[in-house]
Amino acid sequence: MANRILFVGAEVHSTGLDISTRGRDVAVIFGDGAGAICLEGAETDKNEGILAVSLHASGKYADKLCLELPASRLNPRIKAEWLENDCRHFPSMDGKAIFKQALVKLPQVANETLEKAGLSINDIDLVIPHQANLRINQAFQQTMNLPDEKIFNNIQQFGNTTAASIPVALDDAMEQGIVKTNNFTILFVGLGAGLTWAGMVYRFV
Repeated sequence: MANRILFVGAEVHSTGLDISTRGRDVAVIFGDGAGAICLEGAETDKNEGILAVSLHASGKYADKLCLELPASRLNPRIKAEWLENDCRHFPSMDGKAIFKQALVKLPQVANETLEKAGLSINDIDLVIPHQANLRINQAFQQTMNLPDEKIFNNIQQFGNTTAASIPVALDDAMEQGIVKTNNFTILFVGLGAGLTWAGMVYRFV
């Protein structure tokens, strides 16, 4: 359908966070950010570019990470008094539940995507996970038996920029000279609201 596609992920969290003591568990994690990646199609017999993708979603856990208001099921969608006495217009998160799901689903989707690509984790040069939580990424690293040099984290600098975190991390890794060309293979994995989780293997030309 198209030969060149621009993928853009951008988030502005700072204007919609509860910065009171009540909302600190969420407010301290999220950051603003934007990232973009341009992909160009090419006819080739080589095993390069996007090698495999896995996508999943389950509404069973939708309430574990969500923004409840404004809601189209309500009329009006939001009332003035709610802004003073209700916190549902701020994002809410059950951190323990999301953590537990991430520990299970990230390794699962990583292995599923690797199998689709016909690769093992040893064939991967770098893993770039969604930058939601450093402890989640460290647990994933341990489960997948990855050495430190094979996983990239920058949540320490930018926070969780959600839809922007993977393209921002990729750009950061490229700027640092970690990502090479010529058959450099990256595994991307992420889990977020919905609940949704996914993986992709990409090999640079």
